[in-house]
Amino acid sequence: MSLELPVFDISKPLSESSLTSLQDACKEWGFFYVTNHGVSGDMYKKLRRLSGGVFELEDEEKMKMGASNYTPRFIASPFFESLRVSGPDFYSSAKSSVDAFSDQATGEEFSGLMKEYGEKMTELCEKIMKAILSSFGDDLHHKYYESEFGNCHGYFRINNYTIPSEQEDDHHNDDDQDLIEGLGMHTDMSCITIVDQDDIGGLQVRTRDGIGLMDINPKDEALVVNVGDLLHAWTNGRLRSSQHRVILKRRGFVGNRFSLAFFWCFDDGKVVFAPDEVVGGCEGVRIFRSFKCGDYLRFREKFEKVGDTVEDFARIEDRR
Repeated sequence: MSLELPVFDISKPLSESSLTSLQDACKEWGFFYVTNHGVSGDMYKKLRRLSGGVFELEDEEKMKMGASNYTPRFIASPFFESLRVSGPDFYSSAKSSVDAFSDQATGEEFSGLMKEYGEKMTELCEKIMKAILSSFGDDLHHKYYESEFGNCHGYFRINNYTIPSEQEDDHHNDDDQDLIEGLGMHTDMSCITIVDQDDIGGLQVRTRDGIGLMDINPKDEALVVNVGDLLHAWTNGRLRSSQHRVILKRRGFVGNRFSLAFFWCFDDGKVVFAPDEVVGGCEGVRIFRSFKCGDYLRFREKFEKVGDTVEDFARIEDRR
Protein backbone atom coordinates (compact mmCIF):
# COMPACT_ATOMS: atom_id res chain seq x y z
CA MET A 1 0.00 0.00 0.00
CA SER A 2 1.13 3.56 -0.71
CA LEU A 3 1.55 6.08 2.08
CA GLU A 4 0.11 9.57 1.65
CA LEU A 5 2.58 11.84 3.43
CA PRO A 6 2.26 15.61 4.02
CA VAL A 7 3.97 17.87 1.49
CA PHE A 8 5.92 20.68 3.18
CA ASP A 9 6.58 23.74 1.00
CA ILE A 10 9.86 25.08 2.39
CA SER A 11 9.50 28.36 0.48
CA LYS A 12 6.33 29.47 2.28
CA PRO A 13 6.19 31.25 5.67
CA LEU A 14 5.66 28.86 8.56
CA SER A 15 2.06 28.58 9.69
CA GLU A 16 0.48 26.84 12.65
CA SER A 17 -1.24 24.30 10.39
CA SER A 18 1.90 23.50 8.38
CA LEU A 19 3.97 23.05 11.54
CA THR A 20 1.31 20.81 13.10
CA SER A 21 1.23 18.69 9.95
CA LEU A 22 5.03 18.53 9.89
CA GLN A 23 5.33 17.36 13.49
CA ASP A 24 2.50 14.84 13.12
CA ALA A 25 4.31 13.30 10.15
CA CYS A 26 7.60 13.17 12.08
CA LYS A 27 5.90 11.51 15.04
CA GLU A 28 3.80 8.98 13.18
CA TRP A 29 6.03 7.99 10.24
CA GLY A 30 9.27 9.95 10.50
CA PHE A 31 8.87 10.83 6.79
CA PHE A 32 7.47 13.72 4.76
CA TYR A 33 7.90 15.39 1.36
CA VAL A 34 9.48 18.81 0.79
CA THR A 35 8.90 21.01 -2.27
CA ASN A 36 10.40 24.25 -3.65
CA HIS A 37 13.74 23.03 -2.34
CA GLY A 38 15.98 24.65 -4.94
CA VAL A 39 17.25 21.50 -6.68
CA SER A 40 16.26 21.68 -10.33
CA GLY A 41 15.44 18.76 -12.57
CA ASP A 42 18.38 19.73 -14.78
CA MET A 43 20.79 19.46 -11.86
CA TYR A 44 19.46 16.01 -11.01
CA LYS A 45 19.86 14.88 -14.64
CA LYS A 46 23.48 16.10 -14.70
CA LEU A 47 24.20 14.35 -11.42
CA ARG A 48 22.79 11.14 -12.78
CA ARG A 49 24.67 11.43 -16.07
CA LEU A 50 28.06 12.11 -14.51
CA SER A 51 27.59 9.57 -11.72
CA GLY A 52 26.46 6.99 -14.26
CA GLY A 53 29.80 7.35 -15.97
CA VAL A 54 31.49 6.42 -12.70
CA PHE A 55 29.29 3.41 -11.98
CA GLU A 56 29.76 2.07 -15.52
CA LEU A 57 33.50 1.67 -14.94
CA GLU A 58 35.01 -1.74 -14.28
CA ASP A 59 35.06 -2.77 -10.62
CA GLU A 60 38.84 -2.62 -10.57
CA GLU A 61 38.72 1.05 -11.61
CA LYS A 62 36.02 1.99 -9.08
CA MET A 63 37.95 0.39 -6.24
CA LYS A 64 40.72 2.95 -6.83
CA MET A 65 38.49 5.55 -5.15
CA GLY A 66 39.14 3.91 -1.79
CA ALA A 67 36.90 2.24 0.79
CA SER A 68 35.90 5.52 2.44
CA ASN A 69 34.57 6.91 -0.86
CA TYR A 70 33.18 3.90 -2.69
CA THR A 71 31.04 1.02 -1.39
CA PRO A 72 31.04 -1.87 -3.88
CA ARG A 73 28.32 -4.41 -4.37
CA PHE A 74 28.05 -7.26 -1.83
CA ILE A 75 29.01 -5.02 1.13
CA ALA A 76 25.53 -3.73 2.00
CA SER A 77 23.69 -5.68 -0.72
CA PRO A 78 24.49 -7.67 -3.88
CA PHE A 79 22.48 -5.12 -5.87
CA PHE A 80 23.71 -1.86 -4.34
CA GLU A 81 26.82 0.28 -4.79
CA SER A 82 27.45 3.79 -3.55
CA LEU A 83 29.78 6.77 -3.95
CA ARG A 84 30.20 9.01 -0.87
CA VAL A 85 30.88 12.76 -1.07
CA SER A 86 31.65 14.43 2.27
CA GLY A 87 31.26 18.02 3.44
CA PRO A 88 31.92 20.72 4.20
CA ASP A 89 34.40 20.73 1.27
CA PHE A 90 32.30 18.73 -1.16
CA TYR A 91 34.48 19.75 -4.09
CA SER A 92 37.67 18.27 -2.64
CA SER A 93 35.90 15.13 -1.49
CA ALA A 94 34.46 14.46 -4.96
CA LYS A 95 37.73 15.33 -6.70
CA SER A 96 39.71 12.93 -4.53
CA SER A 97 37.52 10.13 -5.92
CA VAL A 98 37.38 10.98 -9.60
CA ASP A 99 41.06 11.94 -9.81
CA ALA A 100 41.78 8.24 -9.42
CA PHE A 101 40.58 7.53 -12.95
CA SER A 102 38.92 10.44 -14.80
CA ASP A 103 40.28 12.97 -17.22
CA GLN A 104 40.74 16.48 -15.84
CA ALA A 105 37.78 18.11 -17.62
CA THR A 106 35.29 15.46 -16.48
CA GLY A 107 36.69 15.55 -12.96
CA GLU A 108 36.28 19.32 -12.74
CA GLU A 109 32.68 19.20 -13.97
CA PHE A 110 31.80 16.35 -11.61
CA SER A 111 33.46 17.95 -8.58
CA GLY A 112 31.92 21.35 -9.25
CA LEU A 113 28.45 19.86 -9.48
CA MET A 114 28.98 17.89 -6.25
CA LYS A 115 29.97 21.13 -4.51
CA GLU A 116 26.84 22.92 -5.73
CA TYR A 117 24.56 20.04 -4.75
CA GLY A 118 26.16 19.58 -1.32
CA GLU A 119 25.84 23.27 -0.50
CA LYS A 120 22.19 23.35 -1.59
CA MET A 121 21.43 20.32 0.55
CA THR A 122 23.20 21.81 3.57
CA GLU A 123 21.15 24.99 3.26
CA LEU A 124 17.96 22.96 2.86
CA CYS A 125 18.74 20.86 5.95
CA GLU A 126 19.20 24.01 8.01
CA LYS A 127 15.79 25.32 6.91
CA ILE A 128 14.09 21.99 7.58
CA MET A 129 15.69 21.62 11.00
CA LYS A 130 14.59 25.13 12.01
CA ALA A 131 11.05 24.27 10.91
CA ILE A 132 11.06 21.02 12.89
CA LEU A 133 12.22 22.85 16.02
CA SER A 134 9.60 25.54 15.43
CA SER A 135 6.95 22.82 15.42
CA PHE A 136 7.71 22.40 19.13
CA GLY A 137 7.31 26.16 19.65
CA ASP A 138 9.31 29.29 18.87
CA ASP A 139 11.16 29.11 22.18
CA LEU A 140 12.73 25.77 21.30
CA HIS A 141 13.84 27.02 17.89
CA HIS A 142 15.46 30.21 19.18
CA LYS A 143 16.98 28.60 22.24
CA TYR A 144 18.50 25.47 20.76
CA TYR A 145 19.18 25.73 17.04
CA GLU A 146 22.57 27.45 17.18
CA SER A 147 23.83 25.73 20.33
CA GLU A 148 22.70 22.22 19.39
CA PHE A 149 22.61 22.14 15.58
CA GLY A 150 24.90 25.01 14.58
CA ASN A 151 27.88 22.68 13.99
CA CYS A 152 26.04 19.98 12.09
CA HIS A 153 27.63 18.76 8.86
CA GLY A 154 26.48 16.73 5.90
CA TYR A 155 27.57 14.11 3.43
CA PHE A 156 25.73 12.38 0.64
CA ARG A 157 25.72 9.04 -1.04
CA ILE A 158 25.08 8.56 -4.74
CA ASN A 159 23.34 5.19 -4.90
CA ASN A 160 23.13 2.82 -7.84
CA TYR A 161 20.88 -0.25 -7.69
CA THR A 162 21.56 -2.86 -10.34
CA ILE A 163 18.93 -5.15 -11.84
CA PRO A 164 19.33 -8.64 -10.35
CA SER A 165 20.60 -11.19 -12.84
CA GLU A 166 18.75 -14.46 -13.35
CA GLN A 167 21.47 -16.28 -11.44
CA GLU A 168 21.18 -13.94 -8.44
CA ASP A 169 17.38 -14.19 -8.52
CA ASP A 170 17.63 -17.98 -8.27
CA HIS A 171 19.58 -17.69 -5.02
CA HIS A 172 17.38 -15.04 -3.43
CA ASN A 173 14.51 -16.07 -1.18
CA ASP A 174 11.66 -13.63 -0.76
CA ASP A 175 8.06 -14.37 0.17
CA ASP A 176 6.91 -11.80 -2.38
CA GLN A 177 8.02 -13.09 -5.76
CA ASP A 178 7.65 -9.62 -7.32
CA LEU A 179 10.15 -8.01 -4.96
CA ILE A 180 13.80 -8.22 -4.06
CA GLU A 181 15.64 -6.12 -1.50
CA GLY A 182 18.05 -3.61 -2.98
CA LEU A 183 18.96 -2.42 0.52
CA GLY A 184 17.76 -4.16 3.67
CA MET A 185 15.77 -2.82 6.62
CA HIS A 186 17.61 -0.12 8.59
CA THR A 187 17.35 3.25 10.31
CA ASP A 188 19.53 6.23 9.39
CA MET A 189 22.26 7.44 11.74
CA SER A 190 21.61 11.09 10.88
CA CYS A 191 19.60 13.92 12.38
CA ILE A 192 17.68 14.14 9.11
CA THR A 193 18.10 12.57 5.68
CA ILE A 194 16.97 14.00 2.33
CA VAL A 195 16.46 11.57 -0.55
CA ASP A 196 16.28 12.56 -4.21
CA GLN A 197 15.10 9.46 -6.09
CA ASP A 198 14.19 8.64 -9.66
CA ASP A 199 10.68 7.72 -10.76
CA ILE A 200 11.20 3.98 -10.27
CA GLY A 201 10.58 4.21 -6.53
CA GLY A 202 11.05 1.27 -4.18
CA LEU A 203 11.34 3.04 -0.81
CA GLN A 204 9.28 1.35 1.92
CA VAL A 205 8.78 2.24 5.59
CA ARG A 206 7.79 -0.14 8.37
CA THR A 207 4.60 0.64 10.25
CA ARG A 208 4.76 1.56 13.92
CA ASP A 209 3.45 -1.85 14.98
CA GLY A 210 6.36 -3.45 13.14
CA ILE A 211 4.11 -5.68 11.05
CA GLY A 212 3.37 -3.85 7.81
CA LEU A 213 5.31 -2.01 5.11
CA MET A 214 4.13 1.08 3.23
CA ASP A 215 5.42 2.41 -0.10
CA ILE A 216 6.76 5.98 -0.23
CA ASN A 217 6.31 6.71 -3.91
CA PRO A 218 8.24 9.34 -5.87
CA LYS A 219 6.38 12.64 -6.17
CA ASP A 220 7.04 15.15 -8.93
CA GLU A 221 9.43 17.93 -7.91
CA ALA A 222 9.45 16.72 -4.29
CA LEU A 223 12.24 15.30 -2.13
CA VAL A 224 11.70 12.76 0.65
CA VAL A 225 12.85 13.76 4.14
CA ASN A 226 13.13 11.40 7.11
CA VAL A 227 14.08 11.63 10.76
CA GLY A 228 17.28 9.80 11.76
CA ASP A 229 18.45 8.17 14.98
CA LEU A 230 20.31 11.24 16.28
CA LEU A 231 17.21 13.45 16.15
CA HIS A 232 15.10 10.60 17.52
CA ALA A 233 17.35 10.53 20.59
CA TRP A 234 17.64 14.32 20.89
CA THR A 235 13.83 14.61 20.98
CA ASN A 236 13.63 11.85 23.59
CA GLY A 237 11.91 9.57 21.11
CA ARG A 238 9.12 12.03 20.29
CA LEU A 239 10.10 12.11 16.61
CA ARG A 240 10.31 8.71 14.99
CA SER A 241 13.35 7.25 13.26
CA SER A 242 11.61 4.59 11.20
CA GLN A 243 12.99 1.38 9.81
CA HIS A 244 12.90 1.46 6.03
CA ARG A 245 14.28 -0.42 3.04
CA VAL A 246 14.62 -0.23 -0.74
CA ILE A 247 13.03 -2.93 -2.89
CA LEU A 248 13.53 -3.66 -6.57
CA LYS A 249 10.64 -4.93 -8.68
CA ARG A 250 11.49 -7.94 -10.78
CA ARG A 251 8.67 -7.51 -13.27
CA GLY A 252 8.52 -4.35 -15.32
CA PHE A 253 11.75 -2.95 -13.85
CA VAL A 254 13.85 -1.42 -16.62
CA GLY A 255 17.29 0.09 -16.06
CA ASN A 256 18.97 0.82 -12.75
CA ARG A 257 17.44 2.58 -9.77
CA PHE A 258 19.33 5.79 -8.93
CA SER A 259 19.07 7.99 -5.84
CA LEU A 260 20.98 10.58 -3.83
CA ALA A 261 20.72 10.51 -0.04
CA PHE A 262 22.02 13.48 1.95
CA PHE A 263 22.70 12.81 5.65
CA TRP A 264 22.85 15.76 8.05
CA CYS A 265 24.53 14.87 11.35
CA PHE A 266 25.93 16.23 14.58
CA ASP A 267 29.71 16.52 14.71
CA ASP A 268 31.46 13.54 16.29
CA GLY A 269 32.18 15.34 19.56
CA LYS A 270 28.59 16.47 20.13
CA VAL A 271 26.97 15.08 23.28
CA VAL A 272 23.43 14.05 22.36
CA PHE A 273 21.05 14.71 25.25
CA ALA A 274 17.40 15.75 25.11
CA PRO A 275 16.69 19.19 26.64
CA ASP A 276 14.42 19.24 29.68
CA GLU A 277 11.73 21.08 27.69
CA VAL A 278 11.56 18.19 25.24
CA VAL A 279 11.60 15.53 27.94
CA GLY A 280 8.77 17.37 29.67
CA GLY A 281 6.62 16.63 26.65
CA CYS A 282 7.14 12.91 27.32
CA GLU A 283 5.60 13.10 30.80
CA GLY A 284 9.00 13.96 32.24
CA VAL A 285 10.44 10.49 31.57
CA ARG A 286 13.93 10.51 30.07
CA ILE A 287 14.26 7.65 27.57
CA PHE A 288 17.88 7.99 26.41
CA ARG A 289 21.13 8.46 28.29
CA SER A 290 23.59 11.05 27.02
CA PHE A 291 26.14 9.86 24.48
CA LYS A 292 28.72 11.23 22.06
CA CYS A 293 27.66 11.20 18.44
CA GLY A 294 30.96 9.71 17.29
CA ASP A 295 30.63 6.83 19.76
CA TYR A 296 27.25 5.93 18.32
CA LEU A 297 28.49 6.09 14.73
CA ARG A 298 31.38 3.78 15.60
CA PHE A 299 28.91 1.41 17.33
CA ARG A 300 26.82 1.20 14.17
CA GLU A 301 29.87 0.65 11.96
CA LYS A 302 30.66 -2.61 13.74
CA PHE A 303 29.65 -5.49 11.50
CA GLU A 304 27.76 -7.34 14.24
CA LYS A 305 25.78 -4.16 15.07
CA VAL A 306 24.66 -3.36 11.53
CA GLY A 307 20.99 -4.01 12.34
CA ASP A 308 20.99 -2.13 15.65
CA THR A 309 19.69 1.39 16.29
CA VAL A 310 20.09 4.14 18.87
CA GLU A 311 17.46 2.27 20.91
CA ASP A 312 19.96 -0.57 21.36
CA PHE A 313 22.81 1.83 22.07
CA ALA A 314 21.45 4.44 24.47
CA ARG A 315 17.95 3.60 25.67
CA ILE A 316 17.54 3.62 29.46
CA GLU A 317 16.03 0.25 30.26
CA ASP A 318 14.98 0.89 33.87
CA ARG A 319 13.07 4.19 33.82
CA ARG A 320 11.51 3.96 37.28
